[in-house]
Amino acid sequence: MNYGRYEIVQELGKGAMGVVYQAQDPQINRTIALKVLREDRVTSEDFVQRFLKEAMAIGRLSHPNIVTIYDVGRDHGTVYLAMEFLEGRPFNDIIRESTLSAEQIAELAIQLADSLDYAHKKGIVHRDIKPSNIMMTPDGKVKLTDFGIARIEDASMHQQTRAGEILGTPVYMSPEQVMGQQLDGRSDLYSLGVILYELAAGSRPYSGENLASIFRAITLDNPKDPAEINPGMPPGLGKLIMKSLNKKADDRFQTGSEMAAAFRDFLREMESVGEPKVSERRKIPYTALIAAIAVIILFASGALYFSSREKVSNSSTSMEQAVELASVKVESMPIGAQIFVDGSFKGKTPQLLDIPLGKHEVRLSLPEYYDWEAQLQLEGKEEVPLFVRLVPTQDQGN
Repeated sequence: MNYGRYEIVQELGKGAMGVVYQAQDPQINRTIALKVLREDRVTSEDFVQRFLKEAMAIGRLSHPNIVTIYDVGRDHGTVYLAMEFLEGRPFNDIIRESTLSAEQIAELAIQLADSLDYAHKKGIVHRDIKPSNIMMTPDGKVKLTDFGIARIEDASMHQQTRAGEILGTPVYMSPEQVMGQQLDGRSDLYSLGVILYELAAGSRPYSGENLASIFRAITLDNPKDPAEINPGMPPGLGKLIMKSLNKKADDRFQTGSEMAAAFRDFLREMESVGEPKVSERRKIPYTALIAAIAVIILFASGALYFSSREKVSNSSTSMEQAVELASVKVESMPIGAQIFVDGSFKGKTPQLLDIPLGKHEVRLSLPEYYDWEAQLQLEGKEEVPLFVRLVPTQDQGN
């Protein structure tokens, strides 16, 4: 199948607005990422305009930490973007599977703050900074993607977003975004602070069972300093992250360059007190990380194998499962939302799922409604009710 001149190779993933494919540009024999507007969005001119806005936003940017856009076009009754094909992993995988040092977290903060500073100076606010919109390349470089809901400081575009309309992913929203207020670049820096907190503390600063409780926490609650939660993190790093999360925008970092400079100062302070030079471990060892994960998987597999053998030898009549499960009853309003647990599709609501005990990422997705996502901690075998009221992307009465 082709879109324009681009030949589809395989599907890479789906989002709230589009489907991303790996594709080939036959004119110059180049592999690209092709983002195609979802068919159920084509019926809305509002979504079409936002999709085209993404092309305008990224097309105005040229930065080593921001994905490059090559082309935009229409075909098969929809709209597509031809973009730089990125080899690497989304940041949510990095957060879930690895533990980073304070220096590595600071280096990532510098790269992302610098890229946001560049975009903000071009008049663009991303408004949806979250781990899945950040890619990590094998050499440790981060790439910021998906400007689909970026606010462009252009008079011709002002009327395309209604006053008070809430866009973005709830967990990473700034207080002013939750309250539907006017946004500037400091909102992006807040969202970056949430990601840095998650990296340093091992958990998000705010959580909740539903959208209302998450919004309440973002606007009213004060999270613990990540250095208090994770003693392995120096207080200086925790202080910078907590400044990023200040509920008052005037008390945060005012620009990306200011934020990047603060993290550079932190790295210099770490060196001055005898820490290993940052240049010696500047990049996240991507290949080493993969190898470490593989060793952990092999070790865990081996432990499970020997544990199973031991159970069989101790009791020929016992057929206990190695993994304890909890039943989770997932419901939504409206019904029919797709359920994803740790990135894997589990069916549609309502659904009764058996999920291993422990912490899991749960996401519900339904066309014309914002995705809902939260961390779910399962500690017992009793049935856990999970009811989610999804928020429409636009006035359903129109």
